[in-house]
Amino acid sequence: MRIVQLVPSLEGGELAQEALEFAQELARQGHESIVISAGGSLVSRLTLHNCQHHELPVDHKRFFNARLHGKLRRLLETLHVDILLARDALCSWHGWKVWQSMPEVTRPRFVTVLHTLPAGGLLRGRTSTALVRGELVLASSQALARDLRQRHGAVFDTLHTTSVGDGAAENPGLRVHYRGVNIRELDRRAPVSGHWHQKLLNQFPQLEGRNWLLLPAPIAPGNGQERFLELLAALKQVRPDAFGLIVGEVAAGHEKFARNLEHRAEAMGLAEHVLFLGARRDMRELYASARVTLDLADNPAATGRIVTESLAMGCPAVALAGTGVELLQQCFPQGVLPDCGSKNGAAQLAQLTDTCMSILDNPLNVNFTGFSLAETTAQAVSWFRLLREERVANDGPDVVETA
Repeated sequence: MRIVQLVPSLEGGELAQEALEFAQELARQGHESIVISAGGSLVSRLTLHNCQHHELPVDHKRFFNARLHGKLRRLLETLHVDILLARDALCSWHGWKVWQSMPEVTRPRFVTVLHTLPAGGLLRGRTSTALVRGELVLASSQALARDLRQRHGAVFDTLHTTSVGDGAAENPGLRVHYRGVNIRELDRRAPVSGHWHQKLLNQFPQLEGRNWLLLPAPIAPGNGQERFLELLAALKQVRPDAFGLIVGEVAAGHEKFARNLEHRAEAMGLAEHVLFLGARRDMRELYASARVTLDLADNPAATGRIVTESLAMGCPAVALAGTGVELLQQCFPQGVLPDCGSKNGAAQLAQLTDTCMSILDNPLNVNFTGFSLAETTAQAVSWFRLLREERVANDGPDVVETA
């Protein structure tokens, strides 16, 4: 199949990285993978893996942009696209405006991706409602799909015309599609180099003989570092061998927060129980060597990337909210807090401590099945095929389809 992704830019960030990984995996599985974006630093990595890139200002915020829409339509017609997949609200708007202007018999099937609901959870305005105008809508989590159905079910059903896949009667055209992990890069079967381990211990001798708890996240308010320090303070009373590794660069504008965090760790008596490692390029080795990875961010709309990467490496994980909890329920239920989502700080800390203690004492097996990048991409392609086959069935055998 010939699949085009509309992405605002490939300059960086989770959205661009997810689009890049998906495009590369599509090409690896034998599909024609094309990205249309405003460009960016990731373009060279995209084209290196047999993917095409066409630069158009699809990040332009003018709703009615006849010049852009004309260029996009001509490009899509030239490419003879099977699937047009739009990855955010603005791209969904531009994609939908062009798509609806094309002849129905030759236009591609239109798919939108819902990563989060707008602030307040309501779809208002042209760009927001464009997110659900796809013939197929891919939600990044079950909670997001559920919120969409509860808050906007009537609008969704009115706009929608296609039912795809199992469960279509309950959620017509709405599927949950998790971000997959590239297990060729995060390969749990590959041993950790003894040289790497020894080098880390030489640099940080206080790590030797300790059980490492890992918190990978940019250092900023709401990303869980303060809660992590509270957890370490509670754990050290009963497990003095527990040691925390905070991995991540200081988010722009939060240098003072980072300094205060280090001072707070010292004031809590954690100087010998926590390290701030900064940004690292050896996450595979850190996941493989840690006893528990934690995702303690406040944002319930997070992609769950930290949890999936940890589980891919066979490292148990714990999450408080969002997509990470959904993934744990399917792959590692031991990492789900008994009262997940509790807002009571003391009760939540107690549950978090007990859960980590349980894992440290007796970790259960991680069942990481169905969440590799290869598997999630193949799942999406199977839904795309259903859309294409529906077109063939409705339009008859004279319609010419690309391979």
